[in-house]
Amino acid sequence: MEMEQRSISVNTISPLFEQSFGHEPQVIAAAPGRVNLIGEHTDYNNGFVLPMALEKINVVALAPSPTGKHRWIGSPGDVVVELDTEAAAVPGEPFWSNYVRGVICMLQRRGVTVPPVDMLVDSNVPRGGGLSSSAAFEVSVCTALATFCGVDISPTERAVIGRETEHEFVHVPCGIMDQFISANGKKDHALMLDCRDLSYRYIPMVDPQVSVLVIDSAVKHSLADGGYAARRKNCEDACSILGVSSLREATLPMLEAHKAQLGDLCYRRARHVVAENLRVAAFAAALEKKDWEAAGIAMRGSHASLRDDFEVSCAEVDTLVNLSYTIPSAESVYGARMTGGGFGGCIVALVKSEDVEKVASEMLEGYREALGIETSYLVTRPGAGARILFQAH
Repeated sequence: MEMEQRSISVNTISPLFEQSFGHEPQVIAAAPGRVNLIGEHTDYNNGFVLPMALEKINVVALAPSPTGKHRWIGSPGDVVVELDTEAAAVPGEPFWSNYVRGVICMLQRRGVTVPPVDMLVDSNVPRGGGLSSSAAFEVSVCTALATFCGVDISPTERAVIGRETEHEFVHVPCGIMDQFISANGKKDHALMLDCRDLSYRYIPMVDPQVSVLVIDSAVKHSLADGGYAARRKNCEDACSILGVSSLREATLPMLEAHKAQLGDLCYRRARHVVAENLRVAAFAAALEKKDWEAAGIAMRGSHASLRDDFEVSCAEVDTLVNLSYTIPSAESVYGARMTGGGFGGCIVALVKSEDVEKVASEMLEGYREALGIETSYLVTRPGAGARILFQAH
């Protein structure tokens, strides 16, 4: 079945806000989830990534609170979290509120005073599937609050605020990619980002003959459980041994020369990152030429490296990727790979548009037969980045 098709707009969230708080919202902002086409675990190593924004969004509606306190609702129909302004900028419960608390704290550090607000959040970005629902949350909250407070914060700075929130309030030592593409996405374009200096360029993805297919493994991942942090530590250890500030400065010959000192684990972790940066460059070149076969080769190589060298895949995700080779319509799949931090989540594939529904059906049927798991899929085009949907005047 397809992933949630429920649309969210000003017309859907405004009545919900009014029902919840008894008055109308003054600002409504949206930010998208993302799917990373290639470049995994390279962002916190100052490398290259190539994501695209989804058409699925997180929406935040807010207005001044007449109570003198913050009142937040994490999803339509959820309980109200009520907080004094002093308590809003420190970690607390419920857990989801830390995405808001963190943004408020980071805004305050930049000299922005956030008055008490009523806030309602709604989202159709799948959660726990590696499609960056948390980044969409952070960036939409930051976009809404900055507009409400009348301050001009650039999309890139909103991404930085989101990353700081993850580090200090959610305790996930993530890179910048997820928040960056959510803030800076462009309709009908992928984005190649240099995570060392945050320079980027858009790459058109408008070929109607090729579609992006996302399939959920139905294994929900959490990057806060230690696996992500352990991989990051492996990369830092490799840098110390190699004498470089980040794996961006490392080369494959350098790794071979230090293989004994690195040891098997750090060597394989570093080899993934260094080779993945090369694959991102190859994928970008293929995308610009519409050489989908070459793009697919890079994607398949990426998955093998994430599975074997970085060890962040899992049996369910590997089963989905393997099905892309073996289903009856396999010739219509250019390439497939896990996407996101790993340990579950989704795969992403480039598929001939004329066969994408058939491919999705065969993949889901094969997955059900192999593992007994019912799951869902999404066919998507590159969506727009964070934006204001409504502002009262």
